[in-house]
Amino acid sequence: MSKVLTVRIAPELLMKAQARAVQLGMDRTGYVRNLIEQDLHIAKTSDKPRLVSEDLVGAFRLGGRSATNQRAREVLKQKSATKRERHR
Repeated sequence: MSKVLTVRIAPELLMKAQARAVQLGMDRTGYVRNLIEQDLHIAKTSDKPRLVSEDLVGAFRLGGRSATNQRAREVLKQKSATKRERHR
């Protein structure tokens, strides 16, 4: 049995969504359902959360090591752990 989902969005966004649904040959409900299904499929198939933004690479001093997302994540994790210890 289907359940009802109510979402409040700006009128401009609703018009754009409606236009996109028409382009795809769908009704608005089908379009929204399709977007949710696609997102859930992507989330299920991805192995783990990743840092999406390359902007963080330059946000930390990495001690002369190469600037990569992995190194930025390591430094961020260390800083978070240090901050947690200070606030105990």
